[in-house]
Amino acid sequence: MRDGTTPAPGQPERPWHDGRKADPAGPHADILRRPCDRIRNRWHVGLALAVLVALLCGVVAGARMWSDAARNARAESAHRHETTATTLARANGPSTAARFDTPPVLVDASWRAPDGAPRTGKVAVQPRTAEGTTVTIWVDDAGAVTRAPRSAAEGQFGAAVGGTLVAGALALTAAGVVGLRLRRTEAATLDEWEREWAVVEPLWTHRGRT
Repeated sequence: MRDGTTPAPGQPERPWHDGRKADPAGPHADILRRPCDRIRNRWHVGLALAVLVALLCGVVAGARMWSDAARNARAESAHRHETTATTLARANGPSTAARFDTPPVLVDASWRAPDGAPRTGKVAVQPRTAEGTTVTIWVDDAGAVTRAPRSAAEGQFGAAVGGTLVAGALALTAAGVVGLRLRRTEAATLDEWEREWAVVEPLWTHRGRT
């Protein structure tokens, strides 16, 4: 009585029949039999790890940029002040300024610094603004005209973009390196196939027989 592993009379012995001795479909089979397959697998795993590291670096860089942007926004908000300026002359500009989007022009104006001292200078207004018009401007601690402080949303957007660029650059670099190595591995594999086929092909096509 056969136990299921002993081959029937007249049949060749198959030591892999039970799936425990190098059965190609067995649970303990080594499907990466060729060295090039093992190399490909290692590079694929390496690429996955590199992408993961790139994402982590992007998150860290984005978080750092986020923190710096928030700190800069707080500093700007503490040293930039909103005030009102009064134009001292009529702003020149084309008559179509009211109907078309035209860039602002500079005109003389007066305002007061945060300490109450009077200041005069150039401020940006829309073309054809009348003399004596009041406009809102931003000044620094000394009373000089400056831009409005950046909002938290601007800093957060910049941090997100910066983190994404860092992660993308690192991931693309890793992908380029791995892609180059895989191409070289593929070329070596094809060369190996050619050499093996040169040995096997005469036997399969019986060209080696006389």
